[in-house]
Amino acid sequence: MNWKNLLKYTVFLGVGVLLFSLAFSLVDDKEALWEAMRSASWSGIGISFLMGYLAIVSRGLRWGMLLEPLGHRANVYHSIHSVAFAYFANTFVPRSGELARCAALNQTDDIPVDQLFGTVISERVIDLIFLILLTGIAVIGNLDAFAGLLESAELPALSGAWPFGVAAVVAVGVLYKWWGVIEKWSLIQKAKLFFKGVAEGLLSIKNMQRKGAFLAHSFFIWFMYFGMAWVIFKSIDAVAEITVLQAIFIMVAGGFGMIIPAPGGIGAYHGAVMLGFVALGYNEELGLAVANVIWLTQTLMIVFTGGVAYLALMWYRIKKDRLTDSTTKTSTS
Repeated sequence: MNWKNLLKYTVFLGVGVLLFSLAFSLVDDKEALWEAMRSASWSGIGISFLMGYLAIVSRGLRWGMLLEPLGHRANVYHSIHSVAFAYFANTFVPRSGELARCAALNQTDDIPVDQLFGTVISERVIDLIFLILLTGIAVIGNLDAFAGLLESAELPALSGAWPFGVAAVVAVGVLYKWWGVIEKWSLIQKAKLFFKGVAEGLLSIKNMQRKGAFLAHSFFIWFMYFGMAWVIFKSIDAVAEITVLQAIFIMVAGGFGMIIPAPGGIGAYHGAVMLGFVALGYNEELGLAVANVIWLTQTLMIVFTGGVAYLALMWYRIKKDRLTDSTTKTSTS
């Protein structure tokens, strides 16, 4: 890890720790927090762990379907381990996982990174659609709780943003006037080729043969996301009576919390889930306790499976290199 990545990680980690500290400071009864966490059953934690990994496996299988229209057939194990490695990378350096998994599969299966990245964007578009649908369900099913969140939210002031707007307008004007010269730069030419590959990856959904299986995997992934939280809810007596609609509300709140670039969502996820529980009428102690159990379970799952995936990908690459060297020696002898 170079100093730039180290600095970036330190900043993101600092943001996460600050957010977690703010959430923890809202808890008055610390003993109640620990008691609620200890009440979670090990069976619920184990099932949640398994469901989280099943979502990763399904993502790997779904990714392979997107690559088929591009003329690539990725090894199933390689694609699954690449996705697991992506989550592992995001735990340490936020937003690094998508490129990390593309680079990993490129090294094991020789699929162009630009096309891989295009399919990843396609996945994110599908995930965004599911998140929007679930957000609608969560809001409609919990109107009172959502109204409470809106009342407590404060929008940031935008009066200081005008210099950025002026700079953006000037930049667009410069690009428009000198584009004939700028587009001939080698860096721009490389960027155009890269985005052409990304576009091909995006269009892979349109040309995909197994659309039904792709949709089934998409539903399964999000069902696992719901299930891995649901079993934790049911394993803690104080929230065991939570309804499905309320659970979806909490899941969506946590999903939006993960948008903040903190390592593994630390702090941001905890605060979002805690606010969601408070909006539903629960106290801060219980909300943070549930968030802690879910976050710890899934983080341990990601670190363990991602670490195994990293070692597996290294082994795949070594085997590939040995096979290439052997083939080269045979052809030259």
